[in-house]
Amino acid sequence: MEVTNCRSCGRLFNVLSNETICPNCQKKLDDKFKEVKEFLDENPNATVEKVSRETHTSTKQIRKWVREERLILSDGALDGITCDRCGKPIRTGKYCDQCKTKMANTLMSAFEKPAVPSANGFKGDGRMRYISDDK
Repeated sequence: MEVTNCRSCGRLFNVLSNETICPNCQKKLDDKFKEVKEFLDENPNATVEKVSRETHTSTKQIRKWVREERLILSDGALDGITCDRCGKPIRTGKYCDQCKTKMANTLMSAFEKPAVPSANGFKGDGRMRYISDDK
């Protein structure tokens, strides 16, 4: 078992998987998340800065929860959270719905089409070919 210092408080703790903060700090962070979620439920149009001020939580942490899709902002509170691909304002996650669809379609089309060499006389029908030694 690995022992490391908590990134938040500096205490030593046993690492069970890939944790970077101790169980005590993780509990505090979970409690803070619940507080932020409840505030957003009561004030759906609140901006990230307002949520930060009212709940005493850093804007960086709130934005991280939005990126992780743990929080969803309302359309009125879109404030600086943009799609990583096109830059369009988004409510949650890293990508807008259009970019998610485009990436999914690109991946599916790459998955469905087998890569068959077409250069050097190979035909693209997927059958086995033999090279002739006759010159």
